[in-house]
Formats: sequence, structure tokens, C-alpha cells
Amino acid sequence: MEIPQRVFAENGVVKGRVDHGRTRWILLAAIGGLLLVVSLVALQMRPANQIAKRQAALIEGIERRSPARIQRLLSRDYEDRWGLTGEQIVESMVDAGSQFLALVVTPEEEVIRFDEEGGATVSTRLTLSGKPVGPIGNEVTRRVNQLAEPFLFEWRKENFLPSSWRLVRVENAALPDDLYGYEPGDIRRAMQGE
Repeated sequence: MEIPQRVFAENGVVKGRVDHGRTRWILLAAIGGLLLVVSLVALQMRPANQIAKRQAALIEGIERRSPARIQRLLSRDYEDRWGLTGEQIVESMVDAGSQFLALVVTPEEEVIRFDEEGGATVSTRLTLSGKPVGPIGNEVTRRVNQLAEPFLFEWRKENFLPSSWRLVRVENAALPDDLYGYEPGDIRRAMQGE
């Protein structure tokens, strides 16, 4: 009498045969994982997510008083109603921020709207807090926190890349056209005795 024996090898191979059930599940799991990763990346590339990231990076640049962080978010075509260029708005943000040991800018009621031309506007109220180093810091905090209108940050996509959104304009209807007589660099010059 003869007794058939099967010799099982490692990894599902039986006398030269592959366990097709296990291979099929591994293949399906790999395809499912790939689709999940692609979906998550696609969600992150949506314009609303890109704008939210850019806006958060701008606020962080202001808090850190980092000209380089702010500058890389600005369009070369930056222009506002006060006649400030991109370099001047960066200087103004850093100039005002220089009056704080620690600066915290808190956006509130943030709303992102897209227009027909493909741009986006972020409407938000900004609240300043931190540790001002003198009366100028206190005055900046008081004036910004008392503004009746939200700030409007206008963003435009400069090319096909999802990360090409740049700031083209900042507006606040509650600020006067002359910005209380402020010129970019006034605070720095006053502190240096110029």
C-alpha cells in the first residue's frame, strides 16, 4: 500500500506550485494602498488646501518676522491701494513686528473664496498679541485689534503647479489711505535715531 505525501515548502509553494489565493490578496492590498496614497495626495493638491497652507505660512512668516518667508509667498506683481510694492510690504510687516519680543497673530473667521478669473481671496480678522517692547508695539496691537473690517488677502496661481499660489494684494477697508502717515521702515529709522 502506497501513502501519498505532500511536501510543503516555505512561502506557500507546494511541489513547485504557487498559492494563487495569497498572491491575489497581496496584489489587491498593494493596489488598494497605492490608490489610497494617490487619493490623499490629490486631496492635498486641491486649491483650497493650497491656499490654506500658503495663508498659514504667511502668518507664520509675520510672527517670526522673517523677510525671506514672507517674500517667497509674494507675487512679483504685488500691488495694493497704499502703493506698496512687494519689498515694501515685507519691510512694513517686519518693521511693525520688530516692536515685539514675541508676536502671535491669530486669524479668526477665515473664509476662502474663489473668483471667476481663477484667483482666491482669504477674508480673515487678525488679532495681535504677544510681548510688545514699547509704546509702538502697544499702538500697533491696539489699532490692528480694533479694526472693524477683516483683512483680505488676494492670491493668484502663477503657473500650472499646485504650489504656485502667490499673494498679489492685501486690503483692509478700515485702514486709511495714508496708513496714519506711515512709510515702510519708519519704525526702524526711528529706533536707529535717523
